[in-house]
Amino acid sequence: MKPSASLVALPFFAACLVLCAPAHGQSVRGSLGAETQIYPDAPLYPDQNRDHVQVSTYATLNASADLGNARFDMELFGRIAPDATKEASGDVRQAFVRVPFGNAEVKAGILTEKWGVLEAWNPVDIINQSDLIEDFQGKVKLGQPGVLMTLPLGDATVSFFGTGIARSRRFGRGEDRFQVLPAAVVDEHFEGGRWSPTGAIRVELPVGPVNVAVSQFLGTAREPVLTAVVGPTGLEGFRASYDRISQTSLEAELVLGDSVFKTEVIHQRTNKGASWGGGVGIETSFSKIASGPGDFTLYAEAYADSRADDAAVTPFQRDVFLGARYTFNDTDDTLLELRNTHDLEWGSDLLELRASRRVLQDAVFTFSLLKAANEARDPALSSLGRDTQIKLQLAQFF
Repeated sequence: MKPSASLVALPFFAACLVLCAPAHGQSVRGSLGAETQIYPDAPLYPDQNRDHVQVSTYATLNASADLGNARFDMELFGRIAPDATKEASGDVRQAFVRVPFGNAEVKAGILTEKWGVLEAWNPVDIINQSDLIEDFQGKVKLGQPGVLMTLPLGDATVSFFGTGIARSRRFGRGEDRFQVLPAAVVDEHFEGGRWSPTGAIRVELPVGPVNVAVSQFLGTAREPVLTAVVGPTGLEGFRASYDRISQTSLEAELVLGDSVFKTEVIHQRTNKGASWGGGVGIETSFSKIASGPGDFTLYAEAYADSRADDAAVTPFQRDVFLGARYTFNDTDDTLLELRNTHDLEWGSDLLELRASRRVLQDAVFTFSLLKAANEARDPALSSLGRDTQIKLQLAQFF
């Protein structure tokens, strides 16, 4: 049985109950969006769509309702992209029931839980699987079936997470642009099976002026080990193997005046050995630059890890991330942001420019530019050298 069946049937059945039956505190909201993606260069691989201009539409639906002593929350996402391998796609990002038990709270269903404090990448964030089709940098997450209990204990908050199923990572393939692999994943293997127990415990607490969180995860990894499958005609694809891992994590954040100091550190162990990884960063804000109303924010982060060459590939292994964001603080929520990630090992760069502004009261227009440079030697970016992208997005919220 594949998880996709339950991930679709359960929340849509629950949605019908919430939207069609009377319930106290019921709310429905969402967005409709249209995207135009412009690619100045022809793609690297012959199967990729060669249209320089590609369009797609998407929708989100958020619903919630009070159900007696419990509460139901749901978030659905769907996209129609005629130029992609899968023209219609989507995911249930959240669909859970929230129930209080004394001082504790339990959420059961499909969850999205974000851990971490850094801007560019969160090594400690391990509950949800990444959707590399929606965002090849891994920021978009797939909903994860499971149960989460949160318990306040004095100044600390303790969370317990458990699940019995692992989800596969989604990679770009076929007609898709932004393919981090030169061929599709043709086989998957889960150490211990896809249906196997995974659990985590996380404790958040203030230690003096520092906000600290420590966590322990034991179960199926979210990052697969990729092995080439070679046939008579050459590379036929990749086999994705998901190891059983133990990961201990630490995240900390210190606010001093207008600056925030951050760090995330992980120690991960598999049957192949152990490794360390993590990052440190600083974010500083300056208000009313040149006597104007806007806020200017600078941030810098550095990442490193010690994993072996045959371990699962992860972003930001020897990288420096720099960024600047200017928030105009006007009535239209205008924002301008410039970011660059530089790989210290391969000398590559990934440049991002983004601007957004609210228009027509409840709509947001976004412009973005994404470009890889000096990427030829970098295994993570070499396949993206021709994927310079200009994206225009208009989202209407309701």
